[in-house]
Amino acid sequence: MNIIKKDGRVEKFNIRKVKTSIENAARDCGAMVNESDLNILVGDIEKLLSKIRKDSLITSSYEVIGVIFEVLKRDGFNSILRSYVEFDK
Repeated sequence: MNIIKKDGRVEKFNIRKVKTSIENAARDCGAMVNESDLNILVGDIEKLLSKIRKDSLITSSYEVIGVIFEVLKRDGFNSILRSYVEFDK
C-alpha cells in the first residue's frame, strides 16, 4: 500500500513508522505500553486501514491519523491519544 503524505508526496506505507509514533507518544506522556500492546494496536490499525481501503492500494496521511485516533480511543489509550494529538499539530 502507498500513502499520500501531507506535502503531496507518495511513498510506500511503512507500519513501523506508526508503531514508532505511538511509542513516542506513550513515552512523551509517561504511559506504560508494552510490546504486546503495541503489536495489537498496530495490527488493529493495519486491519482497519485494509478494511477501509479494500482493493485500493493507496491511503493518505490524514486517513492513517484518523485510524490511529480511532484505535487508541476505542482501546482506552486516552493519555497516549492526547499526546499523539499534541505531537501531530
